[in-house]
Amino acid sequence: MLVPTTMLPRTPLYRWLAVAFVVALVFVWHPKLDTTSLVAYTHTKPSSSPDPSNSAGLDPTSWVRQVLKTHSVGPDVSYAARTLQYIADEKERPLITEVDHALLPERFQNITIDSSTPLPIGTTLGVHVKQLSRPEDADASSVIFSVSTTLDRFNDDAMGPVKEFTRWLTDGKGNSNGAGLILALINCTDAELEGASKRLSSVGINATVMAANPSLDMPGRYVDLVRMLHNHPTASQRKYFALIDDDTFFPYISELIRRLFTYDYRKPYYIGTTTERVDWILANDAPMAYGGGGVFLTASSAKIIAEGNCLEKREDGKYVLDAQQGDRLLYNCFHRNSEVTLTYEPLLNQMDQFGDPSGFYESGDQPLSLHHFKSWHKAPVAKIHTVADACGEDCVLQRFKFKDNFIISNGYSVAEYPKGIDFDLEQTEFTFDVPADMPHPSVALFYRFGEGRKSLSKSGRKSQWVILDARKERDGNVKQIYLKQKSDDRWFEPEGENPARDSVIVLTWVP
Repeated sequence: MLVPTTMLPRTPLYRWLAVAFVVALVFVWHPKLDTTSLVAYTHTKPSSSPDPSNSAGLDPTSWVRQVLKTHSVGPDVSYAARTLQYIADEKERPLITEVDHALLPERFQNITIDSSTPLPIGTTLGVHVKQLSRPEDADASSVIFSVSTTLDRFNDDAMGPVKEFTRWLTDGKGNSNGAGLILALINCTDAELEGASKRLSSVGINATVMAANPSLDMPGRYVDLVRMLHNHPTASQRKYFALIDDDTFFPYISELIRRLFTYDYRKPYYIGTTTERVDWILANDAPMAYGGGGVFLTASSAKIIAEGNCLEKREDGKYVLDAQQGDRLLYNCFHRNSEVTLTYEPLLNQMDQFGDPSGFYESGDQPLSLHHFKSWHKAPVAKIHTVADACGEDCVLQRFKFKDNFIISNGYSVAEYPKGIDFDLEQTEFTFDVPADMPHPSVALFYRFGEGRKSLSKSGRKSQWVILDARKERDGNVKQIYLKQKSDDRWFEPEGENPARDSVIVLTWVP
């Protein structure tokens, strides 16, 4: 019997089984098809395979080479990499997130960054984070901030605040997040004020640039910011009025706004934090807010200061309110003119501890403000914060603990504990310098950090790679470079051999 030409030949059963097997493999190995039941997985593609963020087919690691060369790292380095896929399904951000896999299963390779061979990018591992709240999602229209600084400092590429302000005053795409900013500059011409205004506007910051009163000293200029806030054209639209320093940084602007709204803006509030140094608190003998951590007022409390004649001086040039610094002058003005007292907000941070800041940044906490990161300690907070463009603001400084005794303090460091972790990770590592002239030096910081644990520096029990640079590569992708320098003697093994190479870890965060 002839088969009609319109009929297809019957497909044997084994071919259908083969097709089904291939489809099943795709679902098992392709990480983006189904992650609803995923705890953590390893996508075992070769470590030198092309970076998925590189759609043009160019070397995806050329930026890494450029950064390392710019910072005189290498050319011979010990190198490791990992690609981390963030899974935004957690309701809360824990103090530490346990990951049931090794961070660096392939360990380190000795490579030469001058080579044209693509650098490894590492296999892909899924990690869980809180439901996403990126900078682009923030609505900060309820707050107007104010700061006074010099034109030289404002324009200084290293010490100036523009790149840090851009991280928390914009959506990261060149638009304001709704927050206002008053910038009071000292001894500037109209042209210089206009230039500063254009610079802030060009990156998306909604700023009013004004000349600071030249007749006022530093404490006076600080308190006079409240008058500027109170009289600002948008004041009636704002709920909270903030005084900051030019080195104040808010890493979680959405969480800051949420926290502020727990205080009734219709009532007079004076919200802030004290210094971490309990000996300084006792010496000042006043429960006052320290401005570097951010001071937040409501409209009625701002009115008290603006109309309180706080800047009156005696014939000898000293303030009638008897204060030599802006923080104390503000406090004294409240004390004389009202019943308003400090509302202590412990998640704000003055950061008056000196020395290695690692214990703070690796604590797993979610600090609402950072301060002194260009002076009393060094921390590139804009680079630290870049990962918010991928896994969200709550992911910044989040700790991830891996089976191979590595801990990521996201954006700040990657630390390895080669002899295991047998200490309490809820305790802050006391890496700070503390006053040696006190009978019990740690008492100076105890009330802020609680019972800490000893520093692991020079113990052979910890190695640390700190952030060198980070960048957003495309929507949802962020690459971070962490460096451990061979000359960093904090991590030398006791009586062991010093490392011969700088060591680099590159992490890529992908959706």
